[in-house]
Amino acid sequence: MADVKRQFVDLVLQKIDENYEMQHEKITKVAQMFGDCMMNGGVVQLFGHKLNEEFVNELNFRAGGITPFHAIKAKDAALRGLLDKSLAQGEFLNHPEVLDTVLSIYVLDDRDMYCLISMNGNEPFVLELAKKVKANGQKVVVVTNMATYQKSGGTLLEYADEYLDFGAEDPDLAIEINGAKYGQWGTTIGSVVAQQITAELYNYFMEKEGQAPVLLSANLNGSDKHNNDSVQKYGGKRIR
Repeated sequence: MADVKRQFVDLVLQKIDENYEMQHEKITKVAQMFGDCMMNGGVVQLFGHKLNEEFVNELNFRAGGITPFHAIKAKDAALRGLLDKSLAQGEFLNHPEVLDTVLSIYVLDDRDMYCLISMNGNEPFVLELAKKVKANGQKVVVVTNMATYQKSGGTLLEYADEYLDFGAEDPDLAIEINGAKYGQWGTTIGSVVAQQITAELYNYFMEKEGQAPVLLSANLNGSDKHNNDSVQKYGGKRIR
């Protein structure tokens, strides 16, 4: 019997390599855009929901990551009683009128830029956020899956200063077992792309300042003070 685990590993390694060859220069450019924003005192505001949020979580406030990222999440507004919990589960994506309510709980700054992760590129909430950001003269990076975006009739890229592509088919079914395909690999590639951005940002800060604003693991002595000091450099409440 075929080793389906090995098949999946081989497929993912192939797709990672293909994606790298396709857009490694764009990944470097995006990292430089993020770095320029951060060096100017800005924070990269991240937004993605459900599967798209996996990319956000790779970048936002995690050990070994770069400090000046912040995630915008509808559930934060729901936890404060400002948004109905049922909307926060995902229906809010069809209600752009709640955008200002969600944004009102954060400390945002004109020096910030935005990274919006959307496979479809057509959710009204995300489009309204991109429109608002661009109207304020701020930069937007979109992370999408072009095959899904085109099938869905997405328009989010109209607001993008740059974009990255997961490069997956739609649907991105991975391996065949008894004539049927199972599994997926698109979000796995997205996580690798996010970590490439982290690596490039580390290089960016080392070249510019000789040190990088890296968050430390809570398991390390002194990590709490280090991480708190790192956050304070960007205004304290702007990163959490």
